[in-house]
Amino acid sequence: MHRELPPLETVNQVPSWQARVYNRILKIGFKRPIQKRSQIAEVRKVAATMDRLAVMPEGTHCQGYLIDGLSCHWYRVPESCSGKVILYLHGGGFVIKTPQTHGAMLARLCAHAGATGVMVDYPLAPEHRVERAYDDALTAYERVLGSGVNPQQVVIAGDSAGGNLTLSTLIAIRDKGLSAPAGAILLSPCTDLTLSGDSVLGNLDRDPMLSASFLALVRDSVEGSAGMETNPRYSPYHADLSGLPPVLVVVGTEELLLDDARAVAAKLKQSGNRGELRVWQGMPHVFQLMHRVPEAARCLGECGEFIRQCFARSPGLTDASRTTAE
Repeated sequence: MHRELPPLETVNQVPSWQARVYNRILKIGFKRPIQKRSQIAEVRKVAATMDRLAVMPEGTHCQGYLIDGLSCHWYRVPESCSGKVILYLHGGGFVIKTPQTHGAMLARLCAHAGATGVMVDYPLAPEHRVERAYDDALTAYERVLGSGVNPQQVVIAGDSAGGNLTLSTLIAIRDKGLSAPAGAILLSPCTDLTLSGDSVLGNLDRDPMLSASFLALVRDSVEGSAGMETNPRYSPYHADLSGLPPVLVVVGTEELLLDDARAVAAKLKQSGNRGELRVWQGMPHVFQLMHRVPEAARCLGECGEFIRQCFARSPGLTDASRTTAE
């Protein structure tokens, strides 16, 4: 990547035995099968098989809404407060969605943060142009504010491609002069579509989830106009990152995108923003999705605490506004 990266300091020293087992299952059950697929439809079938294994937390209430073409699902858990919102942008390389898996993770994050979750069901490539995902992400934020929620009681979060959308949305909010959210979380983000980080090649064999063939398939599916890889809208690492709310960046050491996360965290700090980088030893891409892994639970707890701190920096609702799922 040829950029100055922060020292590689990890949260944990060694991965748990559960994490090591999970890495093995992920490599056998997801990475190897998709390496043999050359069509998006085939990859989606593999992802759907794994999605069916997700376990939704008890007491989760999910309701879908379709308003003027924008599809969102609202998640409420017993700990949710009605006026505190996590706007979530799921990953999947812009071509896959796993609603059960991501929904279960969002529900757990909501419990830790005491918030209501809103997951944006943006259109997928290649059936739709990737620009739609960016448009819908910003529109969803505007709709949340339009519902009467204080922007300082909203945190935007996303994983992988959703991390890309999250950072791009923060920039669009700033550039349009909209009220900024309280903060943001980037889980294993892909913010530089040039994929020039040393870890892309260095972790090619170590990464239990992502492979070169999958990245090539995604690239061919979402590729738009010439120069998209360095266009600040689609590759937000290359944008002006000043004037953004606090951002938490989380990544695992086994990921192809390790250096992407480190680089964007460094640039966010250099641009004068508050934020933090958390690197987890031995952990794969978006490990927070696997709730049976202790590192996932611990990380979601830390993310929840970060969100609570973001909410606490501005006037918000008290515990009297706490609601239970209907």
